[in-house]
Amino acid sequence: MEIDYDTKVYDLLKAYPQMQEYLITLSPRYKKLKNPILRHTIAKLASLRQASYLGGFSPEELVNQLRNELGQPPLKDEAEEEKVEQQRPVWAEDTAIATTIDATKLLDEDKNPLSHINKAFKSIDVGDVILLKSDFIPSPLIDEMRKKDASVVVVEGSEGWYETYVRKMV
Repeated sequence: MEIDYDTKVYDLLKAYPQMQEYLITLSPRYKKLKNPILRHTIAKLASLRQASYLGGFSPEELVNQLRNELGQPPLKDEAEEEKVEQQRPVWAEDTAIATTIDATKLLDEDKNPLSHINKAFKSIDVGDVILLKSDFIPSPLIDEMRKKDASVVVVEGSEGWYETYVRKMV
């Protein structure tokens, strides 16, 4: 199996089970892969490009470390990275924020942030905003919300934290 930016974490681990421990040595954040619920939900959705942010890597760094470990030559193309803004969007004023979710805390509790945001998204009105706080860029979640035609903006906060604003559009 050729490893690239779009390889799903689940598919990587299915083809190369030994890579789970290798991923954990790269970043303790990947210990969550040991949780069967998270492994069978988020890992099936998350590409290596998306998983790189959780571990604190660029997509190119993570993919090429994995390719090196498996004896595959490095990829030369730089992967497209998630755009991070410096300012909160105007539509995400405090009065528009319907709920706030701490994705880092949920993951630390072995809970799936995607299921929490999906539940919150169903309960808010058009124009309302969900604020997701995390110490990583939640790329799989961003992609899932965009599939629902939500507006999504990631803002870099302080001390390595990110605020992801999800606005229900329809």
